[in-house]
Parts: sequence; structure tokens; C-alpha cells
Amino acid sequence: MINTRETSTKGNALEDKNLTFRSYQKIKQMIFNYDIIPGQRLIFIDFAQRLNVSRTPVNNALTILAKEGFLDFVPNQGFRVHQISREEADALHEIREIIELGAIGNAIENLTPEKLKTLERHRILYENSVIEQVNRGRFALDEEFHATYVKITGNEYLVGYFREVYERLFFRTRIEGLPAGRAQKVVLEHKQIFDAIASKDVKIAKRLIKFHIKAGKEYIGSSVFGGH
Repeated sequence: MINTRETSTKGNALEDKNLTFRSYQKIKQMIFNYDIIPGQRLIFIDFAQRLNVSRTPVNNALTILAKEGFLDFVPNQGFRVHQISREEADALHEIREIIELGAIGNAIENLTPEKLKTLERHRILYENSVIEQVNRGRFALDEEFHATYVKITGNEYLVGYFREVYERLFFRTRIEGLPAGRAQKVVLEHKQIFDAIASKDVKIAKRLIKFHIKAGKEYIGSSVFGGH
């Protein structure tokens, strides 16, 4: 005989889990889209209304995002979007450099014409976003360009670590007041990196990637923290 109560309980648990996951995805996307900004306090009752779910899945989703470092939980105040510190930014830039410099040799070794075309497509997408004055979305396009050549290594774990570091770095940084001129320089630096990869010159590719990451670090340091 089927235990309808047990089946119903399992069904409710699965539905709660699904609602939590969907709430998590939507709130994280809001962070990425800059709909909610670093330092902003989050009222989970408001999110429950916006997402058309009960408070429980929203609270669960916020708790997960806090564990991942995208939010901070402040006792008696609730959750806030995490705002990156200089120390975090420096550490994440260092890890990013280690990943990309460590990956580029294998990426060039595994390069095929098809993979090079994919890399070129992501380079052009970023360049077009600069022409079209896309702002926050440029970070996502920049991530895809770099993730593409890390992905050419064939090591999905490495790609996952790169994406985690990149997102922790750029999607927890406030963009107000960031000078627009850097984007044009990024277009040039991407082109130089692409050309080095296409030429299969590991030494030059490493030098260009290291310069590119250093320039990005100084850009954030001077614009966000008031110094290098």
C-alpha cells in the first residue's frame, strides 16, 4: 500500500528545494546585472514578493549566497550584498594570474582552428559591447573571453575555479565612478592576447596576460580603493 503522507512529504521537500534553487538563481542574477549593488541591504520579505514565493526559499537562497561570499549576514540587520575589500581584490587577482598563466601553455597545445574561431568570437563580442556602450554586461563578456582559452585546456575544474575567482572579483565591485577609458584598452589587450595564442607563442601570451591582469588590478585599485 502506498503511503500517501510520505509521498506528499517528499514532494513538498522537492518543491521547496526547487523554489530555493530558483530563488538563488534569480537573486544571483540580480547581483550580476547590478540590479542590487555591493553594500545594499536586502529585505527578504521584499524579495519574496518580487519572486512570488514564500519567505523560506528566499531566506534559504540568501543563506547560500552568504556562504558563497556574495552576501554578508549582519546580526540584527540581515543580509547585505558583499562589497569587496582591497585585500580580497589583491588575493583574487593573484589567484586569477596563477590560473591563467598556468593554463595558457596547455591551451595553446590543444588549440584547433575551431577553438580559435570560438575565442575570436568572444573577443569580438566584447569589442562590440564597448562600441555599444554596454556597461555591467561587459564584465560577463570579458569573463567569457578569458574562460574560453582556459576551457581549451580541457580541464573543466580549472574553468570552474577561474569563473569562481572572476565572479568573486568583478561582481562584488561597485562600478560607479569607474573611468570608461579602460574598456578601449581592454579591447587592444584582448587582441594582443588573441594574436599571441593564434601564433602559438606561449612566452608572449604569458607576458601579455600578466600585463593585462596587472592593468586591471591597478584600474580597480585606483578607481575603487583610491590607489594601487
